[in-house]
Amino acid sequence: MGLYPDLLPGYHPMSDAGKWREEWGGVPQTPGLTLPQMIESAKAGNLKAFYVVGANPVGRLGVDPFSFSQSFVVVQDMFLTETAQIADVVLPAANAYEKSGTFTNTCGDVQFLQKAGEITGVKSDFEMMVRIADAMGFEVSKLVPFSRGTHSDMGQSRGAQSGEVDRHGVWLEAQGLEPKMSPFDPTAILDEIQRLVPGYGVSRANLQAGNDQHTTLSGSGAGALHDPALIAPANDTLFTSGTLGRYSRALNSVMENRQLQPAEEVAAD
Repeated sequence: MGLYPDLLPGYHPMSDAGKWREEWGGVPQTPGLTLPQMIESAKAGNLKAFYVVGANPVGRLGVDPFSFSQSFVVVQDMFLTETAQIADVVLPAANAYEKSGTFTNTCGDVQFLQKAGEITGVKSDFEMMVRIADAMGFEVSKLVPFSRGTHSDMGQSRGAQSGEVDRHGVWLEAQGLEPKMSPFDPTAILDEIQRLVPGYGVSRANLQAGNDQHTTLSGSGAGALHDPALIAPANDTLFTSGTLGRYSRALNSVMENRQLQPAEEVAAD
């Protein structure tokens, strides 16, 4: 789906914000800063806050940590990364099996995962953002996806997950919301994605059955990667460059073993 501060979902340019403006009630006129621009702005003392979600620019891209010495740094992650170690606030995020929702890989495959259990102290990325918006004084019922209408089960049939009613009940009541209209339900997020992002006409039935679905390619306007050098693989011997892969002993042991073994000599023809 793509997420860039200077592009809309699906890599659409800010100049083509018609349906997003209608859905969200407004879109900023000025595009956000790219990562290199954020770093330069922080060095100049112009970046007041730096909010990092599931990324590690200090460890992965070699960004000088002193670049953010004048900025308020918030890191939302599963691990205490190099960037998290310099943060003013670290928000513990749930991993893939501690939350429900859809996941899209780099090949465009969509898969639905069900939360395996409730872990004290961690929340999903979306729930943390909703709660932060609420604490900042925004009217949450106008921000979260269900405010524009949904077309799927909002949780009425699946029943409450472990700890869900106790954890969300008081907050939902304070917002004047019905328990069955929780803004944290992942199906509401998928509804908005399917309304706005081209190529997501996938089968809900197949997703719920545990099958992966394939998105379709579609034209996305003039948006494009402006700095491909920012995409840095963990290692060319791993099948994944994700954070979980880098922290996996099994995957790293495979890589280390391959580095220790001498390459086999190939006889000349």
